[in-house]
Amino acid sequence: MKRIFLLFLSVLLLLCGCGGREAEALRLGVMYSADILPLALMKEQGMDQAHGFTLDMQVFSSAKDRDAALQAGELDGVFTDYIGVCIYQNAGLDVRITGVTDGDYLLLAAPGSGIGSLAGAAGQRVAISQNTLIEYALEYILGEEGYPPDYLKKELVPRIPDRLQMLRENKVELVLLPEPFSTLALQEGATALGSANTSHLYPAVSAFTGTALEKKGGEITRFYEAYDEAAGQLNALPAGEIDPALLEAAGFPKEAGVPATLPHYRPSALPSREDLQRAIGWAAERGLCSGDLSPDALLGSPR
Repeated sequence: MKRIFLLFLSVLLLLCGCGGREAEALRLGVMYSADILPLALMKEQGMDQAHGFTLDMQVFSSAKDRDAALQAGELDGVFTDYIGVCIYQNAGLDVRITGVTDGDYLLLAAPGSGIGSLAGAAGQRVAISQNTLIEYALEYILGEEGYPPDYLKKELVPRIPDRLQMLRENKVELVLLPEPFSTLALQEGATALGSANTSHLYPAVSAFTGTALEKKGGEITRFYEAYDEAAGQLNALPAGEIDPALLEAAGFPKEAGVPATLPHYRPSALPSREDLQRAIGWAAERGLCSGDLSPDALLGSPR
């Protein structure tokens, strides 16, 4: 009888331990953008709990702070981009792309600049951040239109809000911005000259550390199930009918109102190896990663 009781107690403790592990939070570092609207909806409607995990979404004001938290082991994953993952790998951080997200990056001309197209922008100043996705996206957009990387004069401005302010004050003619900053600039009279997405570049991704993929594989799998559900709900909303509270959670200022359009959120998938190889080549030319880095080294899946 005692042996049966001890066996029952062992099974009970094992089940309790597993339940506690499954309830462990999935810590995801993000920055304000249209990318995180599915996450905001997921939290608002409790989709994470319904799918058997807890999402701890931590919003950072700068990529530097987000990456420092990742390096310190305070995050399981991040919303980032091709170039960011190349840099992580080069720094010895085992971070793998596990999904795509849907942020865009717009090339904008200042109000009153008189610039209505890329053809009329030769030699003009463009505010960007150096050795980042922003610079990669700019050169990608230019290349798709047949212009060389030095077609515009690059002004290096690391912080996104500073770039927007420089455009407002006519200190630069052009800027490359993500949402929600690009929406603000457009509402203030800026002119869109192109974007990453219209140039067929979709470089924004979700990624998790190798440790998280190993230890929290079940949570990550359920995260993507919840993400797909949230994305589907957002895609089904009529234009202009999104909850303003969700927009605010994603960083859209109240004064910006409800955007006329939002991204079409794709279901969970991995980016193409061809797109990753192109990004690796660009990053390697700038010493941001090894040219021997393979696309497969950047990809992962929950175990």
